[in-house]
Amino acid sequence: MTGWIALLVAVGAALVFGAVWRSRQGRVRTRGKSAGGADVAPDVVNELPDGLRERLGDLDGSAVTLLQLSTTFCAPCRHTRILLRDLAERTDGATLDDFDELCDYLAGLHASKYGRLVDGVAAVHLRGVHAAPDQDVALRLVALADRLYDRAIPVRASGEPLSALFTEDMLQGGYRKKYLRAVSRLTALSRDLAKS
Repeated sequence: MTGWIALLVAVGAALVFGAVWRSRQGRVRTRGKSAGGADVAPDVVNELPDGLRERLGDLDGSAVTLLQLSTTFCAPCRHTRILLRDLAERTDGATLDDFDELCDYLAGLHASKYGRLVDGVAAVHLRGVHAAPDQDVALRLVALADRLYDRAIPVRASGEPLSALFTEDMLQGGYRKKYLRAVSRLTALSRDLAKS
């Protein structure tokens, strides 16, 4: 009986630790309050290491390309999340979404409504892009890419390259042309944002 109690306590502690750790991944914490008690926005540039800050120079968002490298042994780069969030906040009418959360949201929305979803959006910023887990998600992403392209809405993404959005198995299947068109369109939209 004591073993079961110890196991439950250990599992509970691990769940609490995991929830706290996950909630803090990539978040920028403010360091103080203004005189009125409102949160003071952090100076994102000062959050970056000195070497990275010097290489990036002026962070006006016009010529910054974000590439997030990670492996099983390396967590996703916090600095990429900080930069992507800051660039999204600097762009009026921009969105900032986690890729998995966006995919989950699209699953509950009919593809015919994706156009209205992006109407009025100035730019789309996506964190944690990775290969679509299945064909249903992949086809939703194709529909979203088409709506973004029709409206010429620029895209900025971190995580895996947009060219890795669809797996080799998907690219060998019957929707190959749709997937390649989506990658081409999203890549073009990400280049448009870099030029602006």
